[in-house]
Amino acid sequence: MTKFLALAAAMLLISSVSFGQLGLHEVGGGVGYVSVSFNNSGASNSLGGFLLAAHANLGEVAKDFTLIPDVEYLSTSKDVDGGTWKVSDFAINANVHYNIAMEGMVKPYVGAGLGINFFSTTASVTIPGYSTGFFTVPAQTYSATGSATRLGINLLVGANYKLNDKMSLLLEPRYVIASDLDNFQIKAGVTWALN
Repeated sequence: MTKFLALAAAMLLISSVSFGQLGLHEVGGGVGYVSVSFNNSGASNSLGGFLLAAHANLGEVAKDFTLIPDVEYLSTSKDVDGGTWKVSDFAINANVHYNIAMEGMVKPYVGAGLGINFFSTTASVTIPGYSTGFFTVPAQTYSATGSATRLGINLLVGANYKLNDKMSLLLEPRYVIASDLDNFQIKAGVTWALN
């Protein structure tokens, strides 16, 4: 299934380069909040944290459909069952926005895309020290780390607010389906036109 999705994305990109008006039209960045969901001993948990992102507008691949690749870094942590659980992710995404035609300064869109997510996880626990009449045992901290690469499916909505001919503000909620590390994001940012 993953190979099929990757092949479909590659074919879409190749056909868009052949038939679309692609080029670097805008660049931007943003910050946001992210909530990562995971299962711990059968119980569902979530971790909240921050998100940094950069994006580019490569132009229309078809009427009202715009190719917007982006890169994101997120970091979250939470105390769980007496320890600390941390998740970070570096993601490279290729999203397509369907721009909803409206009059005025606000330009809403809906979109979807694929991404490759490089997750890193760390779990740590500190066992308190203790003292008896004969000896003292200092506190000990133990940790385990892991990494995982997941294909993500991005589902997003958003809006751009045009400040002037060169600058727009954006607000974008996004849900990323990435196997056992799904996450919800909401980010705000700025986009600059290059032409």
